[in-house]
Amino acid sequence: MSLTTNSATASTGSFQRVLYHPLFIPACIAIGLTIRISVALLAPIEPVSDAAWYLARARELLSGMGYQEGGHPTAYWPIGWPAIMAGSLAVFGSQPVAILAINTLSAALIMWLIIWFARELPHNEWVARVALLAYVFYPNHIAYHGAANSETTYAALSMLALMLLIKGREKVWLLAICGCVFGVATLVKPQTIAFPLGAVLALGIVYPAYRWKQALQAGAVVYLVLLLVVLPWSARNYAVLGEFVLVSTNGGTALILGANDQVTGDHFDYQHTPVFEQLGIPWEQRVERQVELNRRQKEVAKNWIADNTGEWLAWMPKKAFNLWLKDTDGFWSFDRQYPNATFAVRASQVINQIYYAVIVFFSAICAVLVAKAIILRESPLMRAGLLFCMPIFVTLLAAVFTGQIRYHHAAMPYLMICSSIVLQRLTQTNKTKKIVPAKD
Repeated sequence: MSLTTNSATASTGSFQRVLYHPLFIPACIAIGLTIRISVALLAPIEPVSDAAWYLARARELLSGMGYQEGGHPTAYWPIGWPAIMAGSLAVFGSQPVAILAINTLSAALIMWLIIWFARELPHNEWVARVALLAYVFYPNHIAYHGAANSETTYAALSMLALMLLIKGREKVWLLAICGCVFGVATLVKPQTIAFPLGAVLALGIVYPAYRWKQALQAGAVVYLVLLLVVLPWSARNYAVLGEFVLVSTNGGTALILGANDQVTGDHFDYQHTPVFEQLGIPWEQRVERQVELNRRQKEVAKNWIADNTGEWLAWMPKKAFNLWLKDTDGFWSFDRQYPNATFAVRASQVINQIYYAVIVFFSAICAVLVAKAIILRESPLMRAGLLFCMPIFVTLLAAVFTGQIRYHHAAMPYLMICSSIVLQRLTQTNKTKKIVPAKD
């Protein structure tokens, strides 16, 4: 055996010893949280745009003013994230500490769930630990840690809900808890209400012993509890807005941004364009007339789609491409707030983009492997198809609405696992350890 081969074998052996050390997982989580907290403390971010709006609503909720804007009751953006921040503010008092506490708890939960998903679906301990390691050093999610944005918390909530759905697919009490978590996630991001339907169908595909009748029953339980969580807020909206609004009144905005004569496939400041002017409602009255504005936006968007169906369909793959094109959203706030650190921010973005490109590339390979496994009914790899529920979901949302890159945030932990599956196969290690598969 050559010196090079001996060296490579020794390196592999050392990596395996570190990887399977009993302290590896807690050490990774501790390091991941330390990095995130350190960045948030050393380079604090002042909330702007959406984050500033949400934080203002949280403070008003805490002060007893209710969910309002400028003296008008509102449901323009969903109540979930401001309510969570208001609860954290009530406990911690300090704004930076309150935000940091929520994001730290959420990041810890995401890391634990990465381990759970990798162990449960591909049933591979090596994959679980490498995916966790990959997420620990993922720059874009690290950049989000000090931000008053809902992305980290939503990723944790949606992962937890999917985990409960998989684990509790035959247990009503776990499905009820799953529905509750999905309900909270829907109050954070309303589009979540469609996610359980696709996830339940996916369960029926990847678990051969899971009959369709069971899948439909599971879906019914989840949606019943989800609606029990959401509908009290809908009743509030009806009482103060005079019209049934399930969660929020920004659905029309989301739809018209992806269906108009000036569509870009991404978000744009449409209030300064003819797209908004045709609605016949002054920008200054957008809050008090939000229900009317929402209705009008949907009408205009649907009419545009009816008149330009071919163009709208042609934009779908472009919007989906925009969604996955890059991964720089976590650094936008640093760009704005630290103009003297432009080089450092740009360097971080480049490193992150390379990191991201590798993850997406390996995940695409994994998608092919999983699709083949599903067709051939090969377990346990076909169960890894559940890892693509969120990536497919956000892609469909982008295709219909807009391909804003921050929308793929919640899909990235799953793609860490997918890329690790491919990496494990490429390395062809003989020391890969598998845990005992759980019964279907």
